[in-house]
Amino acid sequence: MPLIFFSAAAPLVAVSLLPLPTHCCLRLTATRAAATSTTATPGPAPASTFAVEDYLIASCHLTPPQALKASKSLAHLKSASNADAVLAFLADLGLSPKEVAAVVASNPRVLCARIDRSLAPISTELRALGLSPSQIARLAQIAGRYFLCRSFVSKVRFWLPLFGSPERLLQASDWNYWLLSSDLEKVVEPNVAFLRKCGLSAVDIAKLLVAAPRLVTMPPEYVQDAVRRATQLGVAPGSQMFRHALSTAGCIGQEKVDSKVAVLKETLGWSQEEVSLAISKAPRILVASEERLRRNAEFLLNEVGLPPQYIARRSVLLMYSLERRIVPRHLVLMVLKEKGLVEQDRCFFNVVAPTEEKFLEKFVAPYEESIPGLADAYESACMGKVTRGL
Repeated sequence: MPLIFFSAAAPLVAVSLLPLPTHCCLRLTATRAAATSTTATPGPAPASTFAVEDYLIASCHLTPPQALKASKSLAHLKSASNADAVLAFLADLGLSPKEVAAVVASNPRVLCARIDRSLAPISTELRALGLSPSQIARLAQIAGRYFLCRSFVSKVRFWLPLFGSPERLLQASDWNYWLLSSDLEKVVEPNVAFLRKCGLSAVDIAKLLVAAPRLVTMPPEYVQDAVRRATQLGVAPGSQMFRHALSTAGCIGQEKVDSKVAVLKETLGWSQEEVSLAISKAPRILVASEERLRRNAEFLLNEVGLPPQYIARRSVLLMYSLERRIVPRHLVLMVLKEKGLVEQDRCFFNVVAPTEEKFLEKFVAPYEESIPGLADAYESACMGKVTRGL
């Protein structure tokens, strides 16, 4: 048995009367060596970390919330070298700091792009298609990560002739960015070809793309079903209103169509033939809310005194704003009739349908001397300050 002595004045010391085993000696030696090495030679200092959020705020002009969100896509960045080169390229392209910030916020990974392999070739080809630097910036902002895809330029090249101008393409893409990302070969081109077979010209398709940009990016089966439902609304393919009927059918489902048809029948007492006539004259009435349809119909019937058949033939009246258009113009017409300045049987539609400029020119300006304050009263009515009389 080993004998162990403790000393209060000295560190704990174990004194053995017998030698330690060899493996214990080796382990003790290794432990002492490791401790000595750790104490004598400090490890290397940690590498400095690239502050992505700070860079996005200071160099890219992102807001702190934008920088926080964008930094999640750039956690792998170790330096600002490539990002600086990208920012310089965008600035040389003519983008303002605000436009650069919008592009980076939309697609933070643009800061990782290779200028020679993606940014420069894409920008050069888009400029060749007639897009300005500002329009390129907007495209990059709308398209996000798709902007750097190899097929992006080919999509823009396909859409431009249909829209007729970069600005119209940008407007439609802003409503539906899938225009710039959908599969041309499997989705878009078959849909466009099918619409041509239905009698729509290139101009019609371009207008349809502005009114309902989602339609051509939907699966071909959906587009074919929309054509079928547009035809069921009573609008024949090839007719002037078919494009409007198709955009309507592409926006709302059959259940909503049935619900709004029920409102029209209930409020106006229309037959199915009158409903079909009204829709064929203005298919977009089915896009209006049920509340607007009901309120407009009740006012036209009860306040203006229009027959249901009159409204069916001029069904666009159901789409106009009641407060900002129908009521103010009705009040002006009533005053002019009371003063004997217009005929009593003046067509109400011809008063409500013209643009604001034309209405003022024809029904307000000529009578300001005979009815002082007419213009001011009409403006107040448009703002909802007058409900009865002027």
